[in-house]
Amino acid sequence: MNTRNASPSAAKVPALVMLAAVLAAGCASGETATGDASAATKKAPAAAPAATPVAGPVEANPLPKKIHNDPNVRSNIVQTKCAAVPGGWGAAGTAANPGKKPVTYRIVVYFTTTKATTLDYARTQVKVPAGKTVPWSAKKKFDAEDKMLCPMPGISLVT
Repeated sequence: MNTRNASPSAAKVPALVMLAAVLAAGCASGETATGDASAATKKAPAAAPAATPVAGPVEANPLPKKIHNDPNVRSNIVQTKCAAVPGGWGAAGTAANPGKKPVTYRIVVYFTTTKATTLDYARTQVKVPAGKTVPWSAKKKFDAEDKMLCPMPGISLVT
């Protein structure tokens, strides 16, 4: 190949192909770290350990298909607790009603791992008289991890 008129990237392709071939050949040479090829052929490689079977099929708990969320009422809901409960996990907080009529809020809480995998969820409704603040809680029994997070993807008014 004439590399004088070729683009710089076209000249690099054959060099990369040769480098890949050399690396692949080095990985498949059959030599041990000491360079003794006969030692590698005397002992067969150990089989990979088998995966440990699970007692039963692991199924994710179904999540709600539609979550109502009203950004205008989010500021009225405060989460003050996200903690383990007997046999699962729970969240709690307060719900305020700054209005002049009673309202009912629906709160959806996801229980997620620290890497954001949702393991389960809980849904609760809380009635709040006009001008008052009341506590709320949502909990669920499931196989929780030692540390969980409690995001609230859905906060809405029940109509």
